Amino acid sequence: SDLLNILTGYLIFILLAVVHLSVLFFLSAQAHERTLQIERDTHVFNGTQYKMLYVPLMRVSIETTIHSFIADVNITWSFYNAANVSIEAVYCFPVEERAAVYSFVARINDREVTAHLKEKNEAQHEYGEALRQGHGAYLLELDEQSIDNLVINVGAIPPLTECTITILYVTELERIDGSTVKLAIPTTIAPRYNSKKHRITSPAGTTSKYVQQSPYTMKFCGHIKKKTETGERFISKVSSTSHPIEVDLFQQDAYVVTFSQENIHLDRDILIDIELIKKQINNLLVTERGTVMAVLATTGEDCPGTRNNSPINEFIFVLDCSDSMSGHSKIELAKQTIMLFLKSLPIGSYFNIIRFGSNYTTLFPETVAMYAEVNILQAKHLIVKMQADLGGAELRGPLQWLTERPPGQGHSRQIILLTDGEISDVLEVLNLCQSIGSSSRIYPFGFGSSPSRALIKGLARVTDGQYAFIPPNTKIDIRVKQQLFQILQKSLSNVQVRWNLSVGNAHITPIQSLTVYANGHFLVYGLINDTSLKFNLNSSVQLYTECDCYPSCEAKVDRIVNISENRSIAEVAAKIIILKLEYSKKTIMGTLQRRLLREKFLNIETNKAISELSLKHNILSSQTAFFGEEKRATGKNIDMVLCEVPIQIPKYDLFLTQAPSSRIGMGTDEKIKYSVYNSCAERKIFGHWALSLFFAVLSL
Repeated sequence: SDLLNILTGYLIFILLAVVHLSVLFFLSAQAHERTLQIERDTHVFNGTQYKMLYVPLMRVSIETTIHSFIADVNITWSFYNAANVSIEAVYCFPVEERAAVYSFVARINDREVTAHLKEKNEAQHEYGEALRQGHGAYLLELDEQSIDNLVINVGAIPPLTECTITILYVTELERIDGSTVKLAIPTTIAPRYNSKKHRITSPAGTTSKYVQQSPYTMKFCGHIKKKTETGERFISKVSSTSHPIEVDLFQQDAYVVTFSQENIHLDRDILIDIELIKKQINNLLVTERGTVMAVLATTGEDCPGTRNNSPINEFIFVLDCSDSMSGHSKIELAKQTIMLFLKSLPIGSYFNIIRFGSNYTTLFPETVAMYAEVNILQAKHLIVKMQADLGGAELRGPLQWLTERPPGQGHSRQIILLTDGEISDVLEVLNLCQSIGSSSRIYPFGFGSSPSRALIKGLARVTDGQYAFIPPNTKIDIRVKQQLFQILQKSLSNVQVRWNLSVGNAHITPIQSLTVYANGHFLVYGLINDTSLKFNLNSSVQLYTECDCYPSCEAKVDRIVNISENRSIAEVAAKIIILKLEYSKKTIMGTLQRRLLREKFLNIETNKAISELSLKHNILSSQTAFFGEEKRATGKNIDMVLCEVPIQIPKYDLFLTQAPSSRIGMGTDEKIKYSVYNSCAERKIFGHWALSLFFAVLSL
């Protein structure tokens, strides 16, 4: 009897175990299937509920050190795979246009993998091969169409494993006026309109989704050096227009800046304003091994060779009225900007207003009209009625129209572009504007929390104009006065730099030509062939135009700073050379005519030159990529799942959930909102394991 009861108990135990193991494997398969479907969940809202999306990115940490108008930036992303299969994480992240990325490191399972810069096709091939062979692979690329977008590829993160990715880059500070510089660290990529597909597309050819809220947050810590090497105080005030910050004033060597709140999302760029002590803003020479940088302030007395622009000015306002301009009163700020300009234009000027979105319209049928009262009233009437209701941002249309209609004889044309910069074909637009630069200058205003900095800065650079960013809560009248002041200032175009050292016979190679405005500020760089060279206060920077035998402008050096322990200036200088080549590319049309194939050949040669410079200076470019491999003895990536991290849209870009598909190519049933995939299937599996154990004990 006792033996029979024992046998019966064991039989019941076995049956229960089989049943619950079957349930376990079924749920495990469900979880696996669900995980595999993550990448196919493109229609996330089905009318009644939101689907789940697994987000492997947990947090972002940003640190920076600022010295001599250069910022060293360290960004670390922490990924965690909570799924039951290996994942390949892909994340798109923005950088400054002139940011020189020089390091890419992965850390996983107490191992550190330092990536090496390679030609892009080679790096992509090795990345795929490493994953195919079951190893870990890490790839960092730059988007070729918009060179302010990075793509981070983290291959085969095993289940229940954390992986951190760190990049290092250096970038210039922006000069706002004579006494203020700004650190800008982009943190999110605004949804960008693709003019070829006539809808918003994911950045860099990925299928990453845009979301209104994401689970990952960021921390920030900035160190701003207080004094120069000679012990002089350099900074008078530190503030931020983008985030609430705390500034530790009591550190000996630097001001330490941190966020004053927790759980800060990546929904707007980090902007830190640094006010300089007045006596420190004159001509500064900064040297390091092999490179020199001059921070110069020019006056009309310094530049007697500068000349006034033509007394007859054309002002053409190109206003972005696409749907994306509706967020956080961007369209209202743009309208205020035009109104302020119209009150201040010089007598005898000509003007026009072009609105653009999916199409474009002009206020006056002719290219420009006289700046007269009747025309001003007509313009104001139009401005009052304007809304952000013209669909997608087709910027090339109005720019092409202006290219085909050059300014009148003896006229100087100034194009005032007002946009949030949310377009994807940045390099194509810049290429189109290369031809405008010979007769016109573009003065772009970038509105919003995260405009394309490559577009706004690039348009100003290729046409010898000046840019201005207008983040939320900006006093627009101050920026308009600054831009109008620059437009009407004396200037020199296509200026070449010569260095008057007054010591030795060393040669310094200038790396850029530039436009110089009297009463302006600018940075110039040079490469030194003699690294032992010592500068003194008799040195100066001379500026020549192509037809001048004598210098048109000379700026004498007031202070010299040596930062020989770093390479940051050299890296920025190398990036400037690379950018110059990037902007020299030509758009290849779909023609079969042999006579037009020369541009294709020139682009191949340009890409080759970009790749060589990039590899020589170890600076990421559109033609290179960082690749690192982590060898795994028993690794298998057969069941690996692609997991593209969603991108949080800028804080005030709410138009995505409101616009019909006829406007931006995104239907109202595709609202951009996700719930975080929280491994609930795995928790169910754990519950059934516990239930099986309970019944087994009960059976015994």
